[in-house]
Amino acid sequence: MSFVEKLDAESLKYFNEVAQRPFSDQAVFVLNAFYDELKDEAECIYHVAWEKIKYVDMNNKNIHYVHLYSEGKDLDFDMALYLFELLGKFYDDAKNARWREQYPRSVPKEMTAIVRKKEIREKVDVNFDGRVSFLEFLLYQYNLSPKDLMDRSKGGEPTNEALEKAKSALEDVNRKIREYEAEKARLEEQALLPGVKGLSAKNMLAQLGASPLAEELRRLLILAEAAVRIASRGLSSVPKGEGQPRTDGAVWWLNRELLAKQLKYGKKA
Repeated sequence: MSFVEKLDAESLKYFNEVAQRPFSDQAVFVLNAFYDELKDEAECIYHVAWEKIKYVDMNNKNIHYVHLYSEGKDLDFDMALYLFELLGKFYDDAKNARWREQYPRSVPKEMTAIVRKKEIREKVDVNFDGRVSFLEFLLYQYNLSPKDLMDRSKGGEPTNEALEKAKSALEDVNRKIREYEAEKARLEEQALLPGVKGLSAKNMLAQLGASPLAEELRRLLILAEAAVRIASRGLSSVPKGEGQPRTDGAVWWLNRELLAKQLKYGKKA
């Protein structure tokens, strides 16, 4: 039975609104509410579940380049089924053994396709809209109650100024990354051309990491690091009272996103 029957009209409305946000915002919403229960799973949520749901969404929309992708909010029934299949294959792969061993709660239970379809219809799809949001996936996978989620979120969502500045700084980084990846894709395509044009593109591609575009991206990463550091520092001084909006999940996600971008685009040692 879906948990939807345990949600009052106001909570269901709020739930549906959150389920229409981008996947990452849905994940942060859940992590803020259930940080104590999920902090040990957060890395797997970020690195595996979030990456896989984006991959399924991109495939479904026939998008092959990250810079052309705007993060989705939910999957249709067949794509949700595919997501569970994809995750099952990921954890069954021997090269991913460490993920299965370190994060057993993140591994979907094995079941037949018929049973899985029934589970998606009756347990995953909380609001019975025929689609599966990341919000619903996370609640189902970690056996969390939608009612508890909404009850814990009644205090509202954090409006910490430092947190908003950190989010804005990372969005500046994301915009520059899209610009960088678009240029990279353009040069890679041109590098396949014969003659001088192809050779020129290959040379420009080799120099892309030292280009003004890359330098500007690294500058924005440094600014974002400072903003995220300030937001993280402010977190420890916020009292954790009943109904007090929590920012633990949001700050964790910002730090993890920053780290991922630093590793890929930051100054190499």
